[in-house]
Amino acid sequence: MSNTQTIAKNTGWSSVDQIVNALVAFISSIAIARYLGPSKTGYIVFVSYVAGVVVSLGALGIPATTRKYMAEFIGKGDKATARYIFFRTFAMQICLATVATAGILIWVYRAGDPQYRTAAVLILLSIWPSMVNAIPAQANVATENFAVNIPGSLSGAVVYLTMILMTAKLGWGVDGIGMATLLMRTVDFLVRFFPTIRRVTRWDAGHGLPEGLRDRMISYAWQSVTILLLSLIVWERSEVVLLKLLCQDIRQVAFYSIGFSLGNYLLLSSTVFGSASSATIFAQFGRDRSRLPGLTATAFRYLALTSIPLHAIAAALAVPALLLLYGKPYYGAALVVTIAPLLCLPKAFLSPVQSLLQCTEKQKWVIAATVFAGIVDWSVAAALIPFLGAAGACIGSGVAQITAVGIMWTIAMRGYGVKLPWGLLAKVIVISLAASLSAYFVSLHMAPLWALVCGGSTALAVLMALFYFGRVLEPQDLDRVRIAAGMLPQRIADPVNKFMSVIWSVRL
Repeated sequence: MSNTQTIAKNTGWSSVDQIVNALVAFISSIAIARYLGPSKTGYIVFVSYVAGVVVSLGALGIPATTRKYMAEFIGKGDKATARYIFFRTFAMQICLATVATAGILIWVYRAGDPQYRTAAVLILLSIWPSMVNAIPAQANVATENFAVNIPGSLSGAVVYLTMILMTAKLGWGVDGIGMATLLMRTVDFLVRFFPTIRRVTRWDAGHGLPEGLRDRMISYAWQSVTILLLSLIVWERSEVVLLKLLCQDIRQVAFYSIGFSLGNYLLLSSTVFGSASSATIFAQFGRDRSRLPGLTATAFRYLALTSIPLHAIAAALAVPALLLLYGKPYYGAALVVTIAPLLCLPKAFLSPVQSLLQCTEKQKWVIAATVFAGIVDWSVAAALIPFLGAAGACIGSGVAQITAVGIMWTIAMRGYGVKLPWGLLAKVIVISLAASLSAYFVSLHMAPLWALVCGGSTALAVLMALFYFGRVLEPQDLDRVRIAAGMLPQRIADPVNKFMSVIWSVRL
């Protein structure tokens, strides 16, 4: 199977996973926000952020090493070594998860708010299954078979949504939200773990790591943890800490979380495609690393075509969406949700370039870029939060993301010969701006629902027309769409192919 086919297949499976989980998170966040109100939501967001930080720390170091080196040896046809790596890293992850969970539980008993202690404990207990689950999840990614990760993820999502809706209906309060989080991560782990173990144990048993690999893995793992510690500042809502310290209004934490979350939902398409292309980049390193620059540049092109228009249009329609979904109590987040789609856009382009640097074991450049961006982030956020609250935190995060992504792609272009499509990028930006402005002016004086319907429809029509007349897309793009559409039922695939043939100006 070619790289294009593999990426398309994994993009399709990842789309199912990501879309379902995004919908569940989206519906759940609205239910929680409306049920608890801005103040209680702010505290739950803070505790969940702390748990998420611990999970993220444990999900990158050892699991990232599992993915990188399993993918490398599977790409070489050496499944025996890949099997050894899996079981070795799995045992290490269990120990790390146990220590991390125990430590954070001690912290919550000493420093947590007694009013929310039970909910906090339940959320923090979910750290253990989530961290351990990262090893089988990344092992499946290393095989470039995203489909096997779907059952666990979807099962957890269904359990979580059911528990959240029951909590809102039956009045279980913050404790119900904590239990929902714990059950979701436990179910996800159990459903994913056993099938993965069965698959890996069928591979031939290895006799240990090849010479020098252990040192490479240890170095890579520590660098991965370092990157994550820094990335948590730049990419993962670290500004929540500054908001809680520098702003007395706890509602600002909720406002920032809503803006950040809505922005992240827009990153769904880039996350899906980025994860699929990243898996192939890691495997390609083991097959033929000379093709890595072209593969990375192609990933950038498709991310630009999808992400820039989406984020530009979303910024124009953000306030109507906020009022429709969350209601007037959250109108204080209007500025945040308007600027968040634009400021989180750089993150859409992170995955391919970071994967390129990581698979070639040049993580020092990722670390350097993230260190500098982290300093920028907290400096800007700390200066603006006292005056702008959640909006100041959002600006700090956005400036840092632009800085980090810009540095990494500059390194990729100069150090690896990656050639980016600057002409295409300029076209897409101009077209996206035109679509965004059309959405804004059409929806300006409408009620929220009609603003979204009419503004969104107008923007889509303008976008498609300008893509067609601007000859933005190329004939070979249609072949890639056909591969992805081939995963759909025939009744759906045929209209998709016909519609795309018009946009691409190519006859089927």
